[in-house]
Amino acid sequence: MKERLVPLKDQRFECQICGECCKSRWVPLTLRDILKIGTISRAEDHLLIWNEKRIVLERREWDNGCAFLDDVRCRIHKIKPLICRLYPIALSEFPILKENIPYHLDSGKKVYLYLDEGCKGVGKGKKLDMEKILSLCEKILRAREATSLEKVIEL
Repeated sequence: MKERLVPLKDQRFECQICGECCKSRWVPLTLRDILKIGTISRAEDHLLIWNEKRIVLERREWDNGCAFLDDVRCRIHKIKPLICRLYPIALSEFPILKENIPYHLDSGKKVYLYLDEGCKGVGKGKKLDMEKILSLCEKILRAREATSLEKVIEL
């Protein structure tokens, strides 16, 4: 699936359980995510350092899918990483398209949210709940700030 980002507005989404999202992007992890994964698996067996500063989930060689993807289902769905909970929405602290809509979080931070129109579930189901989305963005940013390579190495 090729990612096609558009500014998040008033779209609808319902997961189609196709597993394509787990094959199209890297999954940056927070310290919280790593600790949760460590409760069900040896987390260090599935982690990579990306861009010398982010910890991401390992990808399978044969299809570039997430290490925890079984066919079209996530083996760690109940504890899935924060960023996976946000999909098909992409979060950025900087504008990345020509048309950008800034969203202001309760913390005062400004973020830019994009929807991946390449996802089969976009346009189906209920309208996205912006209150929940913005709350999750706050959690992700706080968790991201609390995550560092040094803290992961200490684990």
